[in-house]
Amino acid sequence: MDSPADRWVGGVGAPGRARPLARAEPDGHWLRMKSYLVITNPSSGRGGGLRRTEALRTHLSEEGRVEVVETTHRGHATELAANHADQVDRVIAVGGDGTLNEVLYGLMSTGREADHLPDLGFLPSGTANAAVRAFGLGSDPAEVSKRLVDARASPVDVGMVEYDGRERAFLLWFGAGYDAVVIRALNEKRTGLMGVSGLLGAAPNVVSALARYDAPLIEAEVDGSPLDDCSTVVISNVQEIAFRGVLAEGADPGDGALDVVGVPRAHLLRLLALGLRMFTSSLSSAEAVEHRLAQRVTLRSDGQVPFQLDGEPVGTLPAVVRVRRGAIHLLRT
Repeated sequence: MDSPADRWVGGVGAPGRARPLARAEPDGHWLRMKSYLVITNPSSGRGGGLRRTEALRTHLSEEGRVEVVETTHRGHATELAANHADQVDRVIAVGGDGTLNEVLYGLMSTGREADHLPDLGFLPSGTANAAVRAFGLGSDPAEVSKRLVDARASPVDVGMVEYDGRERAFLLWFGAGYDAVVIRALNEKRTGLMGVSGLLGAAPNVVSALARYDAPLIEAEVDGSPLDDCSTVVISNVQEIAFRGVLAEGADPGDGALDVVGVPRAHLLRLLALGLRMFTSSLSSAEAVEHRLAQRVTLRSDGQVPFQLDGEPVGTLPAVVRVRRGAIHLLRT
């Protein structure tokens, strides 16, 4: 990003970055104002994303240069973030956790270190919005706009997943096995905000999907050490995910490690009980569940095991998951 001198009018801006607006401070100095790229998913929140984006634009335009772009297809947010990574100070994703994930990956795909990437912000308008609770973010456009003016960006870890010759990033959590089956079932039945009522409404579809899944065993190596055979492996960067479920108490997105939770094969009632455990304490505290910290996890299976990233179905094993410490600067709004 810019050196301190670049924050003042007359400083040399970063290559390819348009000169932003400036404003006079009470002490007579002219302060370089931030430039923003707002990437919005127009279909998120049943169209509410566009209204929230306009409110954000209105407030931010008083504080800096704002460009708004709308996504038109899956993966578009990734393209937009990557293409603008050297042109703005901050990139704000407006949409659900999936939109945030795409924007994150777009920035990560440039291969740059966090200090040479725009700060990442999020205004939720999706159905689950797990990132809001995981990082304590705001959801009101006017309030978020006010906080953005002086918001500090904190370095946070990012999980990177290599699979099938490709790579993807995640900010919240990765799940292979039953976790991915549940996510896929929930995605099939999304009709509105996925709060507790939405989860209960999707319960029949979730239970049916779990009953049909044959649960091949997963072979996992955690930093080179084998994990007992599991039917599900969840790798978390944060403590709390969707619906206020807790995967691993104390999970810290700034500790340079990922929390790995391995769940053994079990009958359906036991699996449902483990799922409920996330809402009363944490999945990692359940009996027979294994919990470790890791920088690198290798996952494979002889069967077809699906996996998901940040609440979006992505692919099937094998996969390698590793952590990049402090790889992005997240705006806490």
